[in-house]
Amino acid sequence: MKKECCLMLALTVSVFGSTEVGAMTYLDGTSPLLSASPLGTFDVGSHLPSYIAGTVGTAANGTNLDGARVYFFDATGSTDNPATASPFNLLVWQFGSAKDSVRLYTHQDHLSSDGLADTDFEAQDVMEYSVWGCNGGPGGCTTQGEWTLLSDVTSYDLTGGGSGKPTYTFFGTEPTTIYRGGSAEFGLLNAYTRDYTFGTAYNYFGIRASTISMIANDADPELDALVAFNRIDFPDPGNSVPEPATIILLGSGLVGLGFWKHKRSA
Repeated sequence: MKKECCLMLALTVSVFGSTEVGAMTYLDGTSPLLSASPLGTFDVGSHLPSYIAGTVGTAANGTNLDGARVYFFDATGSTDNPATASPFNLLVWQFGSAKDSVRLYTHQDHLSSDGLADTDFEAQDVMEYSVWGCNGGPGGCTTQGEWTLLSDVTSYDLTGGGSGKPTYTFFGTEPTTIYRGGSAEFGLLNAYTRDYTFGTAYNYFGIRASTISMIANDADPELDALVAFNRIDFPDPGNSVPEPATIILLGSGLVGLGFWKHKRSA
């Protein structure tokens, strides 16, 4: 009996024990309300206006999730690569402690009312953000050399997910979940809200234009808010249910265990 229990435990751990983040998932619905998670799960941090270069437009308070936007006009003349475009500009948020995940509450000022990114302009516009991370003390992370480019959007397939549902190619880390419907708080205004989980935790996060928006010469990344969290506190909703192949594997293991037990009893 002891060996059977150990075999069962080993099988269960091998199937469900992995903590790796699953593949990128596109969801047609909205991201969960921040208030639906336990207090302290999400940190709204502090948006730091004009922290790197003087090009930040402060049309709203980027610390608050309020349906308004902060933005700046990024460099599009020197290069289409955000890692080398100059001057180096970022919208910057600082957090009280390092976090391994962020959610971008994108602000869509060009997406049509049908909510479908079904033109080239709309397709690049809903993914106009590259994501950067830095660790530093108060007043730190002010120079390009201190920052790491974590994720960039390099291309898209306009009908990759079906009519009006483009799919994207990323340099670096892909989002874990992309909510095409935006946020539960502000719906399509924040369409393509997305979560990322990185291999390193950071206490500063920044965004600037992505490659595809620089190519389109439309590099004015706009964000409602950026919140940070640790993935362990908020499981990835797009990958929280075992895939059919995983369930089959578990079932096969249980059948095998039963057969092995039957043979021992014979």
